[in-house]
Amino acid sequence: MRSQLPRLKASLIVGKLVTLLISFLLILVLGEWLFPKFLDKLPLRLYGSIDKNLRILAQSSKKSTFPHEYIAIVGDSIAVGAGDWLEEVRKNSFFGSPDYSPAHLIYEKTGIDAVSFGQGGVGSFGGIWKEPITQFLYINSVKNYQLSPPKYLLIFFSESGDIYDNVGFLRGKLLSIQKGSMKKKTELNEVLTHLNHEFKKVLDGDYDKSLWKNMLFIRSIFKGVLNLVEEFASLNKNHPFLFSFPKTPINLALINGKQTPLPMHLQGPSLFATNFNERLIVDDSIAKEFYITEEEYKLGLYVFEQALAALIEFFPQTEIKVVFNPSPLSSYQIVSPKVSFRGYMQKESLVDTAIIKKRHAKLCEAIRGISLVRKVSFLNTTKSLRKAASQEFMHGPADWDHFNKAGYEALSTYIAETFLKSGAGVRTDNCVY
Repeated sequence: MRSQLPRLKASLIVGKLVTLLISFLLILVLGEWLFPKFLDKLPLRLYGSIDKNLRILAQSSKKSTFPHEYIAIVGDSIAVGAGDWLEEVRKNSFFGSPDYSPAHLIYEKTGIDAVSFGQGGVGSFGGIWKEPITQFLYINSVKNYQLSPPKYLLIFFSESGDIYDNVGFLRGKLLSIQKGSMKKKTELNEVLTHLNHEFKKVLDGDYDKSLWKNMLFIRSIFKGVLNLVEEFASLNKNHPFLFSFPKTPINLALINGKQTPLPMHLQGPSLFATNFNERLIVDDSIAKEFYITEEEYKLGLYVFEQALAALIEFFPQTEIKVVFNPSPLSSYQIVSPKVSFRGYMQKESLVDTAIIKKRHAKLCEAIRGISLVRKVSFLNTTKSLRKAASQEFMHGPADWDHFNKAGYEALSTYIAETFLKSGAGVRTDNCVY
């Protein structure tokens, strides 16, 4: 009898292990079946556990998991909804996916499904082409998933960083600065060849339908654990840019009829010098790093135009609108003769206010002109944002690189109004205020 006890105990242990294994497998099977059905109910805090290319399906700015005849927003961190509002939502919301972005506000104001393909820290190639097309193709490669092309597409152009990001994109491959000037003049056909190669890489990406790729629930658990480890490892390592207010009469804006100081080192329109001896800033010693060249500026615009052209070709039936979003400095009525400006490569200096205004107008007209050539609508949100900014801050109080809730409200209200107005066709705003 005693000799049978070890066998009995071993049999019980094996039985329990088998039961646990079967239960675990059943949970995984059930999870895989239920995961797609509840993806759009996932709390915002758990977005990090989702495959990045599937996150638009979790967004709550639509009536169902898969949007129908929807508005797609593409671009940089403004398209994502980055800023103080998002950070507040992340900190205070434990359940659900509260409003925090232009997509939510546009959906709320128009009743049209709206999703964001946006990605922070990218220029025109990444924001207009790579991220949205990769996500679109990836979703449609998942078993039983079908995402239709958007009915409307909003291209968010950021005055603050898109040209700089485009120049950075090209500098890494084609451009080289040596002793204050370009080593050689870069031909447009050289840039176009490079861009076409990069466009094709996205189309030829890995969109296979392997078993592992389609195990969405299991992968989300695995990725969620990895993200938690990475988050823990990165604690106290990231230090955001700190904004301070000036002690001298610079960065003064007219708000509620009063001259109100804005923080120092705000982002503005891309600055360029026709040559590196052009005195546009106080400290000439950093001019070579602070500015991009005029040639680079034009090439940055060219990258935007080609990314726009590629997107038009990919979504031929989609109504496309270019949305020009002003930089923080361009969002306010600046009344001081000089402003503290943060330019290319995060370099900081004092700049004449008149130069900021001149460069803003030049860039706005350039993007407007490209939109006209490509026969797409051009929406300029600057006037609406300046009107709102005459009453309150549109940025901050912590993050002045992105809009706050009031800023996103002003931005989205203007965009929504264009959808609610009767009449179709190409809309072209001007750059005069």
